[in-house]
Amino acid sequence: MKKIINYALIIVLSSFFLFACGKKKEVVKTDSPQEKVTRTFDLTDQLTPDIQLTPRSDGKELKLTISQIDPSITQIEYELIYSATSEGMEVEKGLGDTLNVEGDKLERDLLLGTASCTTGTCKYKYDDGVTGGSIGLILINDKGQSASINKDFSLTQDPKTKKFSITFTDDISPTSSTQ
Repeated sequence: MKKIINYALIIVLSSFFLFACGKKKEVVKTDSPQEKVTRTFDLTDQLTPDIQLTPRSDGKELKLTISQIDPSITQIEYELIYSATSEGMEVEKGLGDTLNVEGDKLERDLLLGTASCTTGTCKYKYDDGVTGGSIGLILINDKGQSASINKDFSLTQDPKTKKFSITFTDDISPTSSTQ
């Protein structure tokens, strides 16, 4: 009799366990029209900032200057991608960051290489053979919407003066970005 009760108890507990593991009912959440917010915005001429890249005299660092920033822009993400040579091979390198906008102008020094700073001194390893790349910006406004700008550039050195210069190989190409 005890065996029958034990088996019955095992069967009852097993059935509860199996029912609990059954298929769950899915809840589908639909956004109401008031909740939908466009995640991108169109870059008009008024909203497009002025972008400049200025090389340092030795060409090992670029100064990114973004000016005429519209007051609705609260953050700017940038990404610099460039080609360099390492051990005779061309490699793609890059750097980026997110900047909080406080005013209508931002500046950032972009090192073409790496820096190791300890105890107040820094050691630099510069990338060789940098001839160009692209700069991409994602502008984020006060509504959390974004738009992007991409520019290709070339970095050249004048053989006579040994000065470096940047030439943008295309116009600003604003595109909408989904983030």
